[in-house]
Parts: sequence; C-alpha cells; structure tokens
Amino acid sequence: MLSLSDNEFSVLNFLVRNFSEKLTIRNIAQRLNFSPAGVFNILKKLEKQSIVVGQKLGTGLFYSINFENKIAEHLAEIVLLHSDEKIDLNIEQFKQANAAILDEKSLLLITDNITVFDISIPNIEVITKTEDEIIDLLRKKDSQMLQILKKGVVLFGEDKIVEIIKNCISRF
Repeated sequence: MLSLSDNEFSVLNFLVRNFSEKLTIRNIAQRLNFSPAGVFNILKKLEKQSIVVGQKLGTGLFYSINFENKIAEHLAEIVLLHSDEKIDLNIEQFKQANAAILDEKSLLLITDNITVFDISIPNIEVITKTEDEIIDLLRKKDSQMLQILKKGVVLFGEDKIVEIIKNCISRF
C-alpha cells in the first residue's frame, strides 16, 4: 500500500505539471520552498518505488515521473485532479469534450476533430484544441499551454492529459 505525505504529493504534482523542464533536487526545493534534504529524501523514496526516475546528464541528476510505471501514471492523474479551489462552473455544458482544464482566466477543452463548442463564460477565455494540437503546442513550449497545465485544475479527462504529457516527454 502506497501512502503519500503532503510534501510527497506536492513534489509529484510539481514534477507532473513541469514535465517540460529538467529538474534537479535544488530546482524543486527552491521552487517549492522545501529544503534540499527534504526533497532528496522524498525523491529517493519515490525512486525506490519506481514512481520517479533520476537521469544523470553531465554532473546533474534530473528527476521526472516514471510513466512506464502504472502506479506513477495513476498518481499523475490524481495530482492533476487535486485542487484547493472551489470551482463554480456548470461542467455539463462541455462534458462532450475529452478533457477540460481550468485556470484563473482560461478554460481549455480538449476535443476530437468533430465536436464544436459554442460556450461563453464571463471573464474566461474558452480554448478548444484537439489532442494533436495540444501535443504540438507543448512540444513547441507554447507559454499559454504550459501555463494552463502548470496552474490549471483538471476538471475531467485526467487520463487524456497524462497521455498527452507522455506523448510530449519523449520529445523534450
């Protein structure tokens, strides 16, 4: 049975949402305001369970989620769904999408090539993209897409989002 502390959950969440970056223990610790020793212990525990992998490049050791591990993949889906924010949105109006991510000013709907959405939400930009378009934008390190993924709350379709991330990782 796997249980995660709040700090372990935070590190996993950070790794999933920042998948496009090469992250060292020091990078993670600084950006999460954790001690390097604490992050080291967390990563070693997760590495022992094959949830994260460390890759040595030159003198650096870079960590990422091990998407070859089904448990790690499932945990990635869980961290994407987690939010402390209260979301006051009628999801039914766009439930036909494959996935939806909401950040403070954008709603990203990931859809097929056929479904058309005519949705207007006050003070929120509704963006509709296919999986292939999202993958292409993430591979190009499009700042808006990366920001939505880093800061957004996945409303549904977490498995699709993880699949998109997996498809992008091989190119970074």
